Amino acid sequence: MSARVLKQRGNRATFTLKMPINAASRAAVDAENERVRRCVIPIIRDKDGRPYLEGSAVALTYRSRKCLATAFHVLSHNKDRPLFFFGADGCARILGGNFEISELHDLAAIILDAEDIEALSHIPFLEEKHIGSAAGPDGRFYASVVGYPHSASKRIDKLTLDTPMEVYSNKAREEADGFVSVIFDKKDGARSESGHVLVRDPFGKSGGAIFGMPLMGLNAVQLSATTKLVGVPTDWKQSEGRILGASVTALIPLLEKITQSDGEDQGEPAN
Repeated sequence: MSARVLKQRGNRATFTLKMPINAASRAAVDAENERVRRCVIPIIRDKDGRPYLEGSAVALTYRSRKCLATAFHVLSHNKDRPLFFFGADGCARILGGNFEISELHDLAAIILDAEDIEALSHIPFLEEKHIGSAAGPDGRFYASVVGYPHSASKRIDKLTLDTPMEVYSNKAREEADGFVSVIFDKKDGARSESGHVLVRDPFGKSGGAIFGMPLMGLNAVQLSATTKLVGVPTDWKQSEGRILGASVTALIPLLEKITQSDGEDQGEPAN
């Protein structure tokens, strides 16, 4: 266990305590993440004639509709240039359409059309049963931030884009007003295709997934629980040592809105 002084107020100091998660719990979390993490996809754009990794997105099913959710700033920072995702054939497809957005929570979501669904046929869409909160009564849970860091955009050549996924796990908390906060410490490491590695800066993970499992005590997860999509990462608070994300309490109303609108457009009763 380690302790770090955060603030000094007169003769009183405020401390934050870091309790390491135990090995059995970490193994259980890794196994759960392995089952669901492939729903996160890289979002790319052109940069000086070369592909560049811009962010991430999560493919999910809600109200029987296949949707894509990401961070709004991934779209707004590229409003004058197209974004792409990789199709099942390995070719890049334009990421377009009318996204429903929440600027307050930096979220964007869209229902995919038949062509995009077919293009993403190689992606296991996250099932609705895996969307929800993992926090206990005190708001705490164990989180895994999944995405494709910008450092993954290093190229073998001018046209090949190497995009290894990274999963970073640490203690987290549900904040007020629809946000989640995950402790970020490079020394804690992360998990990639080759196992546990030194964690990279999380630029590019914006729009990916934050999965969560309930905590039991200070350093163990509830092993009987299944992982839940608890949020979407949107910001790295570097000076504060945390990753900020929009929680499902902000994401679900957005999903409700797009699925209801889609049902009305098709002449179906809204769910």
